[in-house]
Amino acid sequence: MRERQSNEPASPGVGGAYACLALAAVVGCGKSTSPEDRPPAAVVDAASSPRWLECTESLRAPMEATLLERYRLTRDDERIDGLRCVTIQVAHQPAFFVELIGSEGERHRRLLGVVATNGTTELVGLRDAKLEWAQLRGGKVSFETVDLDGDRSDEVVVHFDDRRQDAASWIDVIVIRGRGLTEIRGPRISYDDPDLDDDRCAGVLTTRRVGAATHLVVTTQTSTGKSEHCLAQGTHVFALDADRLVESATD
Repeated sequence: MRERQSNEPASPGVGGAYACLALAAVVGCGKSTSPEDRPPAAVVDAASSPRWLECTESLRAPMEATLLERYRLTRDDERIDGLRCVTIQVAHQPAFFVELIGSEGERHRRLLGVVATNGTTELVGLRDAKLEWAQLRGGKVSFETVDLDGDRSDEVVVHFDDRRQDAASWIDVIVIRGRGLTEIRGPRISYDDPDLDDDRCAGVLTTRRVGAATHLVVTTQTSTGKSEHCLAQGTHVFALDADRLVESATD
């Protein structure tokens, strides 16, 4: 499968390259799969369809400036990465899924939404979302676009990796329906923080195609047992059911 990757945001002290569905995620990268790489569907008039456009740095930077000004936010905290973006397919057309983190006085805000490829028009208006503490303390976040339910529109898999602990990685899934956006808490992949808890587990995240849909597969290689922080040892398969992520099988 041919994959496309967007550039990183120009944030202080941030670098590295993105690795797909890996245990560790890299700040600011996003990976999107163009429509040519997906199963065939109904033909859409190519002449009237916007062309696929990756969210490169030359597009990301002015879009960040526009949105920071629009929402009266600043980016004067070196821990803040500003705008991250990745190209997604929504209703047979490309658009940019964006995460904007900025400062409003002493308060930090994390906004999520979908912006047209012109970099200014909000297709899904930016709205406040939970800001993970790890994102302000050296944690790494990246995005993966996957059509989980086979409806020819992308969902966004958000990879979190809390570098303060020996191991702490998990995912969320963001579902876009019309002009709405739903965040779904996903499973833990790895966890090891002996100072706070006895739970330990290590795993890896992959995908599995099932018809037109794609399932998320967490293979937990070692685990102290199922808990708040860990899955049991084994292979766990998760499917998107409407606005829920359900475990459909365990091997």
